[in-house]
Amino acid sequence: MAARSSTALRLAYFGRAGSFSHLAALRRFPKASLSECPTVEEAFARLQVGEFSHILVPIENASSGIITNTADQLMRLAKSDAGAVLKIREALAMRIRLALVARPDHAKIIRKIYSHRAPFDHSRDWLQKHYPQAEQIIVESTSEAAWMATKEKDGAAIAGEQTIAETGLKILNKHVGSEVANQTTFIVVGAPLIRSSKPTHTSLVFELPHTAGSLVAVLQVLSRRKLNLTKILSRPIPGRFEEYRFMIEFHGSIPTPLVIQALAQLEKITTFLAVIGNYPVRRV
Repeated sequence: MAARSSTALRLAYFGRAGSFSHLAALRRFPKASLSECPTVEEAFARLQVGEFSHILVPIENASSGIITNTADQLMRLAKSDAGAVLKIREALAMRIRLALVARPDHAKIIRKIYSHRAPFDHSRDWLQKHYPQAEQIIVESTSEAAWMATKEKDGAAIAGEQTIAETGLKILNKHVGSEVANQTTFIVVGAPLIRSSKPTHTSLVFELPHTAGSLVAVLQVLSRRKLNLTKILSRPIPGRFEEYRFMIEFHGSIPTPLVIQALAQLEKITTFLAVIGNYPVRRV
């Protein structure tokens, strides 16, 4: 059943309150009933048992690339019965501004910095310049990092400014890694949304014969129809050594004739094929 409006949405976002996923959810669905999920894996699990109608999780960061645990969950969903209904319904691109935050009574020397892997990747040069001796500790989310920083006087976190309202931390520097523009793309997964834009992108999960040229054949199907590839990721198939499952996104939507033709051809050359989303990309 399609979601009737944002007021009908029971949506879970990745991370604690104050995470960038939380901020994206507030901007896109200001009237939705929002809940936090500490991990991407938990968000997908609770979606599939019906606790939420939708989830919002990060899929890609401009500096660190595709978020692999989100991709893994999408691939598992594609292979399950729930994958027929629960799909990517929107992609949300959001500019990310990182800040270094710490307790108001923080120590003069910061010895530990907490954050998600993506902010560390983005701000590597900045950290090397300003905090070369600080230990970098990777946690599940930037909001989790902020909460960790509340526990230690010599600790800090790279997170969003919005975490301050939730944690009582103060900003030490609001220009972390600002010399390079940063953006994260989030996806909304769940039942169909009525109030959404016209789809522009399609995502697929597929498996291939373990033969030479099988992946090239897939790319040629898209290339011949001028369907521009915007994401590609391979992940090992458990128990099948040297074999991989693929996730791709391309610019083009169903029921465009070229996309329908491409899918029909891909059915013939793959051993498994699932459309995991046909959706718009919006800015929030």
